[in-house]
Amino acid sequence: MPMQHADRPMTEAQRDEIKLLCREAEIPDKSGELYTEEAAQALIDDLRQKAATAGKSATAGHRRDW
Repeated sequence: MPMQHADRPMTEAQRDEIKLLCREAEIPDKSGELYTEEAAQALIDDLRQKAATAGKSATAGHRRDW
């Protein structure tokens, strides 16, 4: 019986993106956890929002001279 899409483990590309987004969102790395492709994509979508928010708040009122 073939594995259903919802049951497939996340891809390495998803794992890499989760690792990067956790770093950008300044939260603990969740890339080592076991997610399905579907759950990983939901997490990625959530982390993208958090990373965008963290980036804005981290630089608000600060000038970068580098």
